[in-house]
Amino acid sequence: MDDDDRRLLIDSLSQAVAAAGPGGLHDAVTEFGWHELLAEEPAVAVSSLAALQGEHLTDTSLLDDVVLAAAGIDGPARVVYPDLPGSEPSARVEKAALSITGVVASGDGDRFVVPALRGDEIVIVVVTGALDDPKAATSGLDPDSGWHRVEAELDLSGADVVVGEDAAARWQAMRSAGHRALAHELTAIGRRMLVAAVDHVGTREQFGHKLGSFQAVKHALADVRVWQECAGLAADAAWEDGLPESAQLAKILAGRFVRTAAANCQQVLGGMGFTWEHEFHRYLRRALVLEPLLGSAAHLRTGLGARLRAGGVPRLAPL
Repeated sequence: MDDDDRRLLIDSLSQAVAAAGPGGLHDAVTEFGWHELLAEEPAVAVSSLAALQGEHLTDTSLLDDVVLAAAGIDGPARVVYPDLPGSEPSARVEKAALSITGVVASGDGDRFVVPALRGDEIVIVVVTGALDDPKAATSGLDPDSGWHRVEAELDLSGADVVVGEDAAARWQAMRSAGHRALAHELTAIGRRMLVAAVDHVGTREQFGHKLGSFQAVKHALADVRVWQECAGLAADAAWEDGLPESAQLAKILAGRFVRTAAANCQQVLGGMGFTWEHEFHRYLRRALVLEPLLGSAAHLRTGLGARLRAGGVPRLAPL
């Protein structure tokens, strides 16, 4: 797909996302043909839709579709992600029981894919049943996101359980796909924060001068712009080699960017940034929900650094 085709596709997909009503994102992108695109051009499909989810703050996430496709698991199903801010399964299998603690996206389906630990071994459990309280999706820091915590105890009778190397490989594929998708979404959220801040300092005045003319403001927003560039390059580079470490690095830098944007943009927005009418708080709350999903920047950085010291990280794509 050349650049012109890609721009045309993104414009058309953006219109479909913008036109989707509450809870209508999945139907809108299905009608658009996004799932077929995901099978043929995963990098284009994921990077485009994830960025639009961040820009439009959609009330539905297609992250489940992305990670299940990467693992070769048929949908529809909802994924139980590790409890925040971890990146390893927090569900546990003990004998014939499954103890679930994690995070899920809102949805109507009752089929769940649960990465879990059985001792030190990764297993993937596919189970059908009512796990979450529908009221939980309308509470919390960002109720509009649909993300919420779930806890449950289930009998494994009748559940499908994937074990061994197959389970470990599928979980690795799920996690890396999630890291790449979240990197694009977080980068889009941070970009919207920066746009709002630049617009504010370019139109507001203090002491007869535009706020953006003051050196402290320039430096604060320039710092955000630098991290935006790093995050965007890392997100694109993560598709080049497909390495788990590249996907983790993309998620780390996206987290660093969005947290820098949150702090610096809030500072220059001043009192306006605290008002309910201003859009900034909506992006801030979504960022605080998504940044720790599948591992916060601090959590992933610690793990990646430990492997680097041990000589276990391969050469990554240059940014």
